[in-house]
Amino acid sequence: MADTHDYTIDATETSLDLLEMLADAPDPMGVTTLADRLGVSKSVVHNHLSTLRSRGYVLKRGGRYEPSLRSLSIGSQTRAKIPVYRSARQQLDNLAAASGETSVLFVLEETEGVPIYIAEATEGWSPRYREGERLPLHVNAPGKAILSSLPQDRIDDVLDAADLVAPTSATITEPAELKAALRSVRDDTVAFCRGEQYEGIVGVATAVSTSDTDRVAAIGVCGPVERLNGRYLEEDIAGQVLSTAKSIQVALTSR
Repeated sequence: MADTHDYTIDATETSLDLLEMLADAPDPMGVTTLADRLGVSKSVVHNHLSTLRSRGYVLKRGGRYEPSLRSLSIGSQTRAKIPVYRSARQQLDNLAAASGETSVLFVLEETEGVPIYIAEATEGWSPRYREGERLPLHVNAPGKAILSSLPQDRIDDVLDAADLVAPTSATITEPAELKAALRSVRDDTVAFCRGEQYEGIVGVATAVSTSDTDRVAAIGVCGPVERLNGRYLEEDIAGQVLSTAKSIQVALTSR
């Protein structure tokens, strides 16, 4: 069975809730508003904000608070340590330029997929997710490519622990149906998404073999179905994705 988070520290969760709330807000927020939204006292909020501010994670401007760029520094440092990111970045830029569509690199983190690099073409579709955001694996092509590359017992653990949400009516949420789809992805070495994460948005992806079994990766191309469909998607774009994945694997093994 997958690990469960049996024990959490309330104070740590409060600090993280505050930081995430500030990040989601369009403008700086005051202590009173934060306290009301979190359902805690203003003194508790003030103490947590003071701690976050002293560590450089929060800024205070005119009596209101906003997140600093400290988290960006930590994320950048973490990403730079991942070999597949270093090997894939330029290749994904090339793929985006050649296909004219957005290219992405996802890695597995526990039971979710994380886009760690997004290369947007000039006229390409702009994803609604951000680099570093955790996403369900079953709703997009890179996620399904990652899942299909895992041993069956690991797939079972991930699906057992995951919340199989349905962002659209096309999303597969029945475990048995999803496992059958993953077997097809494994046989074909390529995964497709057909409006399962966002209506009207499709994608194609394939897994990238790495030496780190806990950092499984996949690359893909995504965009509107009006441009990506039929043989163009299933053969031309899929072929470019597969070719790019092979180039990335060559770069990984030559390091």
